[in-house]
Formats: sequence, C-alpha cells, structure tokens
Amino acid sequence: MNPKYSILIVDDDPFVLESISLLLKEYGYSTVTCDNARCALDKLKSIKIDAVLTDIVMPVVSGIELLEEIHKIDYEMPVILMTAYADMDKAIEAIKKGAFDFIIKPYKTDQLVHSTEKAASYYRLIQKEKEYKNTLQELNQELETLMAERTMSLMALTVADRVRNPAAVIGLTCRRILEKEEVPDKLKGGLKDIIDEAEKLERIVKDFETILKSRQFMFMYEDINGIVEDVTSFIGREATDKGLRFEVNLSEEALKINAQRNLLRIAILHIIRNAIEATPEGGKITVTTYGDTDNVFLTISDTGVGIPKEDLDRIFDPFFSSKVRRFGMGLPLAKQIVSEHLGEIRVESEPGKGTTFAMVFPVRWIERNRSL
Repeated sequence: MNPKYSILIVDDDPFVLESISLLLKEYGYSTVTCDNARCALDKLKSIKIDAVLTDIVMPVVSGIELLEEIHKIDYEMPVILMTAYADMDKAIEAIKKGAFDFIIKPYKTDQLVHSTEKAASYYRLIQKEKEYKNTLQELNQELETLMAERTMSLMALTVADRVRNPAAVIGLTCRRILEKEEVPDKLKGGLKDIIDEAEKLERIVKDFETILKSRQFMFMYEDINGIVEDVTSFIGREATDKGLRFEVNLSEEALKINAQRNLLRIAILHIIRNAIEATPEGGKITVTTYGDTDNVFLTISDTGVGIPKEDLDRIFDPFFSSKVRRFGMGLPLAKQIVSEHLGEIRVESEPGKGTTFAMVFPVRWIERNRSL
C-alpha cells in the first residue's frame, strides 16, 4: 500500500469523516476531509488528490452531483460513492455517471480499503501513462529534429558542392581563354570580371561549408547510469506490456563519459526498442552498465529470435531488410551517434537464442565536443 496516496473524504456526518480518515491512515494513506461539496471542490483544485470517497446523501449538493463536478475538473479522478441505503437505482445512476465504485454503509473495512487502493492505484497508473506518452513524444520530436538537421545539412552541403564545381569550371575556362594572345582587350575585361565573380562564389560556398561543418553538439561530462535510467523508466513499459521481463542492472558507481545526453538517449532507445520487437512474449530483456579503467560499457541483451550470422555485418546498413524482419534506420542512427561519442557498438547473436548489443565508450576523451 502506497503511503503517498492522498484520499479526499466527503461526508456531512463528522463521525463518519473521522472514522474513515483514521481507518485509512492506519493503512498508510494521507487523508483530507470535507463536510460539503464546495469544500471538496476547492481542495481538489488546490492539492494533489489520488481518489475521492464521498457520501451520496448530503444537503445542498448530493454525492452524484459532486461526482459530475469533479469530473469537470479531472475526468480521470476516481470517485467512490457511499450510502446508507441499499438503493440499486442510485448505484446504477452512479455507475452510468462514471463512479469508480459503490459502497453500502455500514461498510466492511476490507471492502473500503480494497476499493480505495484500487482507485488510487488506477489514478496513479493513468498519470504515469501520461508521463510515458509525453516523454515518448518529446523523444520522437528530438529524433525528428535531429534527422531534419542532419538531412538539411547533407542537402545544403550537396547544393554547395554543386555550385562550387560549375564556378570552378567557369573560372578555369576563362583563365585559359585569357592565356590566348588573340583575345580582344574588350573581351579580356569581361573575362576578368567573370573570373572575379566565380572566385567570389567559390569563397561564399567555402564559408557556407565551414559554417555547416562547425555546427557542434556540446558534450558534457555525464553519468551514463542517469541516461539509461531516464530511457528505461518508460521504455520498460513497452516491454512489460508485451509480456516480457525487463531487468535493469546499473553500476553502483557513477560511470562518467563525455556525452550529448539527448543524442545518447535516442541511440539507447533504438537499441532497446529493437530488442523488444525481436523478443516474443515470455522472453527477457536485460540492460546492464559497468566500467573499467579505460572504458564504460552498456549492454542490451534479449532472448529473441536472434540475427543470422550472414546478416550481422549488414544490420547497420540503412533500411536493411532480412527475410525475417526489417531493421529500418534505427540501428544505423544508433551506430552513428555512438561513433560521435568516440565509441563503438559490438553485436553478438545466435538465431533462436537472442542478441546482445554492447556499446563501449572511452573514459578519457581529449576533445570537449564533436562536429556533426
């Protein structure tokens, strides 16, 4: 039972308020009490609540009306309704309007505690789900931005190269014409102007390339354990949802390397997601970090289908596809990111038994940053 669960109790009977509050506190909950609906709505807006327990029969605003108001504020907030009357019509109405549960007074302790536990756990899970989705969305946006930047840089360098070559040819051709004695003076002036403009164009292209190539991702001294924890805290949910065991073994000591945090998160995410896709239900994925004097190691192992020996050298090729599965751009991007961290990826795999990806990063790195 989670002691951090906060339960809002609403009842116009002071004795009921106090008895339920004391009961839940004995089971490790924190409680907030209100004797009317207005107080309850104010508390809900001002403090963190995980579930609401409310009486149905109250003056001015009934429990069912309070339920409707609560769901206007937070539709996912679980509300448990209580009444001293075994009125099935009220129970049916409450369920139709989204009540999480319905308890008849006098309540049984086990029933009340069990219902409250289910409601609070449900709400926390819903909030976690939102956090996972938001984090995943942020990572996807980071990935899209990264890919867009790299694609645009590549295209820009390609365009620059295509401009530079014709400019160089034009300049060279004009110089050769000028070397001929029979060229009229009037034409010589025009050719010199062309040569000057071609040289300007070449300088502009050179400056443009220098700017693009000098764009840098700043690398900082980061603990790889923290980066791995950041990724596995939500990607592990995908594994468990698929029916996989997901185990994370982090080094007890900090493993500091020069890293660009967001880039490295993307690489780790792709390797783990690749393992999830390759592992059937009931399998296991293990993420481990450790280090020695010279290197930091991150291994991601699965008990999946494995990779045929003849395909191991090709899995980092963009869009490589085997008979069994398609690898896409995830692994090539991961390898590129690891390379930018002066590291390497090693792969061991056996068909039918699983695959291990090992990322190896140097502890000592003279350069403080790397160009794209």
